[in-house]
Amino acid sequence: MAESQSTQTHPKFTWRFLALSALGRNVIHITATTESEARELSPAGCVMVFAGRLPVQGVNHA
Repeated sequence: MAESQSTQTHPKFTWRFLALSALGRNVIHITATTESEARELSPAGCVMVFAGRLPVQGVNHA
């Protein structure tokens, strides 16, 4: 039996966080599929406070 391959793609989002550290605070944007993935990609040593999720806009190279 042939296996079918999934053609479903997972949408990416721009995740917005307030990054708090001993040096101060910054708003950062991380492009990822899930919030968990975005938090894994966040800077070390920061407390990340969720601020929003925005769809990634496609780029048209026409």
